[in-house]
Amino acid sequence: MIYLDNASTSWPKPESVVEAVSDYIRNIGASPARGNCTAALDALGVVLDCREAVASFFGGGNPLNVIFTHNVTWAINTVLHGMLKNGDKVVSSSMEHNAVTRPLTALSEKGVEVVYSPCDRQGHLDLGAFERNTDGAKLAVLNHGSNVTGTVQDVAAISKICRSRGTIFMLDVAQSAGIVPVNFTQGADIIAFTGHKGLMGVPGTGGMVFADRFNPDQIQSLAQGGTGSLSEESRQPDFLPDRFEAGTMNGPGLAGLLAGIEYLNSIGLQEIYRRKMKVAGMLARGIEEIKGATVHRPSSGKLWTAVVSFTLADSCTASIADYLSREHNICCRHGFHCAASAHRTIGTFPGGTVRLSPGLFTTVNDIEMALKAVRMYCE
Repeated sequence: MIYLDNASTSWPKPESVVEAVSDYIRNIGASPARGNCTAALDALGVVLDCREAVASFFGGGNPLNVIFTHNVTWAINTVLHGMLKNGDKVVSSSMEHNAVTRPLTALSEKGVEVVYSPCDRQGHLDLGAFERNTDGAKLAVLNHGSNVTGTVQDVAAISKICRSRGTIFMLDVAQSAGIVPVNFTQGADIIAFTGHKGLMGVPGTGGMVFADRFNPDQIQSLAQGGTGSLSEESRQPDFLPDRFEAGTMNGPGLAGLLAGIEYLNSIGLQEIYRRKMKVAGMLARGIEEIKGATVHRPSSGKLWTAVVSFTLADSCTASIADYLSREHNICCRHGFHCAASAHRTIGTFPGGTVRLSPGLFTTVNDIEMALKAVRMYCE
């Protein structure tokens, strides 16, 4: 199989990630912070080490500001539903994933004013319009990298606008973390992340990180339950991270996430970006040479997350993806990619695109085989 769906989930995983998950299951097994046996303490150590690794990766000062959740969607929902109420205003963009647009739709039905700021056909935010739209906004929530075009937003410019308006800024880095640099020096107040994409961890991991200057008391927790702390109290603890971490932690998953971040650190983001751009650029250029093909991506020289979304004139995206899978065993994705608004923005609605997303282990031979397959479809 040629796996070109890394924007959904990175695969294969580094061997160190596989070993870390296996080691936790085989040799630790216990729930973190649930008991005083050696296994429970070892499990807690894994969680603490992972918390420190995530904080360091995103340039955070305090590991206790790292909140682990089921995935990035749960983290985003925690902030949106836990912060916004009737009469509040929130601003987002026209390039968002359903992880943002669906909770915002639900909130709009409860009296929250939702404004989607426009982006151009390549997915870049119109900063002038965004500045106007943030007037009176309590919160801004935007993705860093688009899962449709790979477009990367100017976080520093967006943060500057938010600070000038007194607007809290949450950045969704599901598609960018582990591929392009993203950290708190760029100005976000909250970073929402997932573990199973560019960070090379396994599904079922993710969370959010608060900047040291941000006051988390503004957010109500979505769930309450066991934390292993203050168990004699009937109310959820109000300190971090316990305030937002009800229930048993995903110990094996966090062991894998820790190993994934350590693997990335051993290579360096600059080298990772170079490798991904080599294969993604080759793939995009090859498809662009095919008559009737359009690759929907940022202009040359712009930061990009290695997502190659394309359409073929007079061809159904589902038929293309089915052919690639059935005839050439190429794993890709077609349609809206849970981001219909983005497709309306770039002009690919209602057909969507075929998305090929190379990963860290994609080879030049994989790209050559994929290009050959697309050309054969067009013959």
